[in-house]
Amino acid sequence: MIVAKMADSKVWKICIGATVNLIEEAAFKFTPEGIKMRAMDPSHIALVDFELPADAFVEYNVKQPAVLGINLAEMYKIVSRAKAEDELIIELDQERNRLGLTFKGASTRKLSLPLIDVGETELPEPKIQFTATAEVSAGVLQDGLKDAEVVGDNVRFELNNNGFFITAESDKGTAELKLVKGDKALIKLNLKQPARATFNIKYLSDMTKAASSTDTMIISLGTDLPIQLDFPVAEGKGRLRFLLAPRIEAE
Repeated sequence: MIVAKMADSKVWKICIGATVNLIEEAAFKFTPEGIKMRAMDPSHIALVDFELPADAFVEYNVKQPAVLGINLAEMYKIVSRAKAEDELIIELDQERNRLGLTFKGASTRKLSLPLIDVGETELPEPKIQFTATAEVSAGVLQDGLKDAEVVGDNVRFELNNNGFFITAESDKGTAELKLVKGDKALIKLNLKQPARATFNIKYLSDMTKAASSTDTMIISLGTDLPIQLDFPVAEGKGRLRFLLAPRIEAE
Protein backbone atom coordinates (compact mmCIF):
# COMPACT_ATOMS: atom_id res chain seq x y z
CA MET A 1 0.00 0.00 0.00
CA ILE A 2 1.16 3.50 -0.87
CA VAL A 3 -0.84 6.54 0.24
CA ALA A 4 0.80 9.94 0.70
CA LYS A 5 -1.22 13.06 1.44
CA MET A 6 0.11 16.62 1.33
CA ALA A 7 -1.78 19.64 2.65
CA ASP A 8 -0.45 21.71 -0.26
CA SER A 9 -0.03 20.32 -3.77
CA LYS A 10 2.35 23.19 -4.56
CA VAL A 11 5.32 21.35 -3.02
CA TRP A 12 5.07 18.39 -5.37
CA LYS A 13 4.33 20.65 -8.32
CA ILE A 14 7.45 22.75 -7.69
CA CYS A 15 9.72 19.71 -7.38
CA ILE A 16 8.42 18.06 -10.55
CA GLY A 17 8.48 21.38 -12.41
CA ALA A 18 12.11 21.95 -11.47
CA THR A 19 13.24 18.59 -12.84
CA VAL A 20 11.03 17.98 -15.87
CA ASN A 21 13.19 20.05 -18.24
CA LEU A 22 16.30 18.12 -17.18
CA ILE A 23 15.11 14.55 -16.81
CA GLU A 24 12.63 12.66 -18.96
CA GLU A 25 11.90 9.78 -16.59
CA ALA A 26 13.01 8.71 -13.13
CA ALA A 27 12.65 6.02 -10.47
CA PHE A 28 11.01 7.27 -7.27
CA LYS A 29 11.78 5.20 -4.18
CA PHE A 30 8.88 5.07 -1.72
CA THR A 31 9.99 3.75 1.68
CA PRO A 32 8.47 3.95 5.17
CA GLU A 33 10.91 6.83 5.83
CA GLY A 34 9.91 8.92 2.80
CA ILE A 35 10.36 9.43 -0.93
CA LYS A 36 13.69 9.74 -2.73
CA MET A 37 14.76 10.18 -6.33
CA ARG A 38 18.23 10.57 -7.82
CA ALA A 39 18.72 10.70 -11.58
CA MET A 40 20.93 12.13 -14.32
CA ASP A 41 19.89 13.90 -17.47
CA PRO A 42 20.36 12.03 -20.79
CA SER A 43 23.65 13.86 -21.47
CA HIS A 44 25.03 12.95 -18.01
CA ILE A 45 25.81 16.62 -17.39
CA ALA A 46 23.27 17.28 -14.63
CA LEU A 47 22.07 15.32 -11.62
CA VAL A 48 18.90 15.77 -9.58
CA ASP A 49 18.70 14.60 -5.96
CA PHE A 50 15.24 14.87 -4.42
CA GLU A 51 14.05 13.85 -0.96
CA LEU A 52 10.79 14.24 0.95
CA PRO A 53 10.67 12.58 4.39
CA ALA A 54 7.50 11.03 5.77
CA ASP A 55 6.94 13.94 8.15
CA ALA A 56 6.57 16.31 5.18
CA PHE A 57 3.17 14.69 4.61
CA VAL A 58 0.04 15.05 6.70
CA GLU A 59 -0.60 11.36 6.05
CA TYR A 60 1.99 8.86 4.89
CA ASN A 61 1.33 5.13 4.63
CA VAL A 62 4.06 3.05 2.97
CA LYS A 63 4.51 -0.39 4.51
CA GLN A 64 7.09 -1.84 2.12
CA PRO A 65 9.73 -0.15 -0.07
CA ALA A 66 8.73 0.24 -3.70
CA VAL A 67 10.40 1.75 -6.76
CA LEU A 68 8.02 3.49 -9.16
CA GLY A 69 9.14 4.48 -12.65
CA ILE A 70 7.54 7.77 -13.71
CA ASN A 71 7.52 9.79 -16.91
CA LEU A 72 8.09 13.29 -15.54
CA ALA A 73 6.57 15.13 -18.49
CA GLU A 74 3.31 13.22 -18.08
CA MET A 75 3.32 13.74 -14.33
CA TYR A 76 3.92 17.46 -14.73
CA LYS A 77 0.90 17.72 -17.03
CA ILE A 78 -1.18 16.25 -14.21
CA VAL A 79 0.24 18.28 -11.29
CA SER A 80 -0.15 21.43 -13.38
CA ARG A 81 -3.90 20.87 -13.07
CA ALA A 82 -3.76 21.44 -9.30
CA LYS A 83 -5.34 24.61 -7.91
CA ALA A 84 -3.39 26.80 -5.52
CA GLU A 85 -5.07 25.55 -2.32
CA ASP A 86 -5.62 21.92 -3.32
CA GLU A 87 -4.57 19.05 -1.12
CA LEU A 88 -2.71 16.29 -2.93
CA ILE A 89 -3.13 12.56 -2.39
CA ILE A 90 -0.72 10.17 -4.11
CA GLU A 91 -1.87 6.54 -4.29
CA LEU A 92 -0.53 3.43 -5.99
CA ASP A 93 -3.02 1.33 -7.95
CA GLN A 94 -1.16 -1.98 -8.08
CA GLU A 95 -3.78 -3.80 -10.11
CA ARG A 96 -3.67 -1.30 -12.95
CA ASN A 97 0.03 -0.40 -12.44
CA ARG A 98 -0.84 3.26 -12.23
CA LEU A 99 -0.10 6.14 -9.90
CA GLY A 100 -3.16 8.13 -8.91
CA LEU A 101 -3.07 11.81 -7.99
CA THR A 102 -6.13 13.29 -6.30
CA PHE A 103 -6.66 17.04 -5.86
CA LYS A 104 -9.06 18.03 -3.08
CA GLY A 105 -10.27 21.59 -2.86
CA ALA A 106 -13.54 23.09 -4.01
CA SER A 107 -14.06 19.71 -5.67
CA THR A 108 -12.31 16.35 -5.71
CA ARG A 109 -10.53 15.47 -8.94
CA LYS A 110 -8.48 12.36 -9.63
CA LEU A 111 -6.07 11.69 -12.47
CA SER A 112 -3.63 8.83 -12.99
CA LEU A 113 -0.65 7.93 -15.10
CA PRO A 114 0.85 4.55 -16.00
CA LEU A 115 4.07 3.49 -14.33
CA ILE A 116 7.02 2.71 -16.58
CA ASP A 117 10.11 0.52 -16.38
CA VAL A 118 13.03 2.94 -16.12
CA GLY A 119 15.62 0.14 -15.85
CA GLU A 120 18.24 2.38 -14.25
CA THR A 121 20.74 1.35 -11.61
CA GLU A 122 20.90 3.29 -8.36
CA LEU A 123 23.25 6.26 -8.54
CA PRO A 124 25.70 6.84 -5.68
CA GLU A 125 25.70 10.17 -3.88
CA PRO A 126 28.47 12.35 -5.37
CA LYS A 127 31.36 13.21 -3.07
CA ILE A 128 32.78 16.58 -4.08
CA GLN A 129 35.21 18.69 -2.07
CA PHE A 130 33.71 22.15 -2.40
CA THR A 131 35.83 25.06 -1.21
CA ALA A 132 33.19 27.80 -1.04
CA THR A 133 29.47 28.16 -0.34
CA ALA A 134 27.03 31.03 -0.48
CA GLU A 135 23.39 31.36 0.48
CA VAL A 136 21.67 33.82 -1.85
CA SER A 137 18.24 35.07 -2.79
CA ALA A 138 16.78 32.85 -5.51
CA GLY A 139 15.18 35.83 -7.22
CA VAL A 140 18.49 37.66 -7.53
CA LEU A 141 20.17 34.52 -8.89
CA GLN A 142 17.39 34.11 -11.46
CA ASP A 143 17.82 37.73 -12.57
CA GLY A 144 21.58 37.27 -12.94
CA LEU A 145 21.08 34.21 -15.13
CA LYS A 146 18.49 35.98 -17.28
CA ASP A 147 20.93 38.85 -17.81
CA ALA A 148 23.70 36.42 -18.73
CA GLU A 149 21.42 34.62 -21.17
CA VAL A 150 21.05 37.84 -23.16
CA VAL A 151 24.73 37.82 -24.15
CA GLY A 152 25.84 34.19 -24.19
CA ASP A 153 25.36 30.48 -23.59
CA ASN A 154 27.78 30.11 -20.68
CA VAL A 155 28.22 31.89 -17.39
CA ARG A 156 31.04 32.04 -14.84
CA PHE A 157 30.32 31.74 -11.15
CA GLU A 158 32.90 33.03 -8.69
CA LEU A 159 33.03 33.08 -4.90
CA ASN A 160 35.83 34.96 -3.20
CA ASN A 161 36.48 37.03 -0.09
CA ASN A 162 34.59 39.97 -1.56
CA GLY A 163 31.39 38.12 -2.40
CA PHE A 164 29.53 36.26 -5.15
CA PHE A 165 29.86 37.14 -8.85
CA ILE A 166 28.21 36.00 -12.08
CA THR A 167 29.71 37.05 -15.41
CA ALA A 168 29.01 36.25 -19.04
CA GLU A 169 30.81 37.54 -22.11
CA SER A 170 30.56 37.02 -25.86
CA ASP A 171 30.66 39.04 -29.06
CA LYS A 172 27.12 40.16 -28.14
CA GLY A 173 28.36 41.95 -25.03
CA THR A 174 28.85 41.36 -21.31
CA ALA A 175 26.67 40.81 -18.25
CA GLU A 176 27.67 40.92 -14.62
CA LEU A 177 26.00 40.39 -11.25
CA LYS A 178 27.74 41.35 -8.02
CA LEU A 179 26.72 40.43 -4.50
CA VAL A 180 29.17 41.79 -1.96
CA LYS A 181 29.29 41.45 1.80
CA GLY A 182 26.52 43.50 3.32
CA ASP A 183 24.15 43.11 0.38
CA LYS A 184 20.76 41.87 1.55
CA ALA A 185 20.58 39.15 -1.10
CA LEU A 186 23.90 37.62 0.03
CA ILE A 187 22.70 35.89 3.17
CA LYS A 188 25.78 33.81 3.99
CA LEU A 189 29.28 33.38 2.57
CA ASN A 190 31.71 30.67 3.70
CA LEU A 191 35.11 30.22 2.09
CA LYS A 192 37.91 27.75 2.61
CA GLN A 193 39.43 29.17 -0.55
CA PRO A 194 38.09 31.15 -3.53
CA ALA A 195 36.41 29.18 -6.31
CA ARG A 196 35.34 29.80 -9.88
CA ALA A 197 33.92 27.72 -12.71
CA THR A 198 31.95 28.13 -15.94
CA PHE A 199 28.59 26.50 -16.66
CA ASN A 200 25.88 26.25 -19.30
CA ILE A 201 23.24 28.90 -18.62
CA LYS A 202 20.25 26.92 -19.88
CA TYR A 203 20.85 24.10 -17.39
CA LEU A 204 21.15 26.57 -14.53
CA SER A 205 18.01 28.40 -15.61
CA ASP A 206 16.06 25.14 -15.69
CA MET A 207 17.34 24.25 -12.21
CA THR A 208 16.36 27.56 -10.65
CA LYS A 209 13.13 28.44 -12.46
CA ALA A 210 10.84 26.59 -10.03
CA ALA A 211 12.12 28.53 -7.03
CA SER A 212 10.11 31.47 -5.73
CA SER A 213 11.90 34.81 -5.84
CA THR A 214 11.69 34.91 -2.04
CA ASP A 215 13.35 31.49 -1.59
CA THR A 216 16.98 31.13 -0.64
CA MET A 217 19.37 28.87 -2.52
CA ILE A 218 22.68 27.46 -1.32
CA ILE A 219 25.46 27.46 -3.92
CA SER A 220 28.47 25.18 -3.39
CA LEU A 221 31.46 25.70 -5.64
CA GLY A 222 35.02 24.58 -6.28
CA THR A 223 37.39 25.72 -9.02
CA ASP A 224 36.47 23.86 -12.23
CA LEU A 225 34.32 21.45 -10.23
CA PRO A 226 30.58 20.79 -10.59
CA ILE A 227 28.29 23.34 -9.00
CA GLN A 228 25.77 22.22 -6.40
CA LEU A 229 22.49 24.06 -5.91
CA ASP A 230 20.31 23.31 -2.90
CA PHE A 231 16.98 24.72 -1.98
CA PRO A 232 14.76 23.46 0.82
CA VAL A 233 11.20 22.31 0.15
CA ALA A 234 8.23 21.55 2.42
CA GLU A 235 9.28 24.19 4.96
CA GLY A 236 12.81 22.84 5.10
CA LYS A 237 11.80 19.23 5.74
CA GLY A 238 12.63 18.13 2.21
CA ARG A 239 15.46 18.81 -0.19
CA LEU A 240 15.89 19.45 -3.88
CA ARG A 241 19.52 19.37 -4.99
CA PHE A 242 21.08 19.84 -8.41
CA LEU A 243 24.63 19.21 -9.59
CA LEU A 244 25.93 20.46 -12.93
CA ALA A 245 29.25 19.63 -14.56
CA PRO A 246 31.47 22.60 -15.47
CA ARG A 247 32.61 23.67 -18.90
CA ILE A 248 36.39 23.54 -18.94
CA GLU A 249 37.57 26.26 -21.27
CA ALA A 250 41.07 26.97 -22.50
CA GLU A 251 42.68 30.06 -21.07
